[in-house]
Amino acid sequence: MADYNKLVNLMGEHQELAIFRRYQNLNIKSLLYMQAEILHLEQELSIIELEDKRSEEKSRASLHASLFNLKESSGEAHGIQWSKVKDIQEKLRLYIMAKAKSLSDNALFLFSRVQALPNPSMRDLNTLQEWLDRPEGGDFFLQGREADTWNCQDDLMTLSRFHAERDALTRFINDSIVPWSHSLCNRMDKVRSNHLKLRGRLSE
Repeated sequence: MADYNKLVNLMGEHQELAIFRRYQNLNIKSLLYMQAEILHLEQELSIIELEDKRSEEKSRASLHASLFNLKESSGEAHGIQWSKVKDIQEKLRLYIMAKAKSLSDNALFLFSRVQALPNPSMRDLNTLQEWLDRPEGGDFFLQGREADTWNCQDDLMTLSRFHAERDALTRFINDSIVPWSHSLCNRMDKVRSNHLKLRGRLSE
């Protein structure tokens, strides 16, 4: 019986068929939402800073001038400013700032890496789709929305860069060399035809 395990084995044996959804629009939407969330936090922090600066309480009014005092205010009634700063720092880490150990949790970095992955070749995509339909292959085991996974050609990527580069060479040959050779052959045929016509007229 076909299932995801059989599909995993296929992709493991034939890396050119390791084709996945890029989810470009969802990734962009997620980044936009994170960006908007940070914008609101930034505005909230500005309001809090202004209120603290105008406060008649000396401890609050001095927060903007001393990071030490700002951090020490944590847990106190007027410690809301530092709490908001911590919220912003966490959101920024997820959005754009690299953590100390790696960039693995950086949303923008991950998105750029995903976007850099090559598109699969049409031949490999067709091979995968045909396998999913064949009785001895996937045998239509994917149902419902999952059956449409590989129908979004513009939103697919492959983990096999070798096959993508190979396909790029194939496209160059098909798009440039083959049309040029056909054009050259057509011109030669036309010259040959004109030459034969001219010889026919001269022999009359």
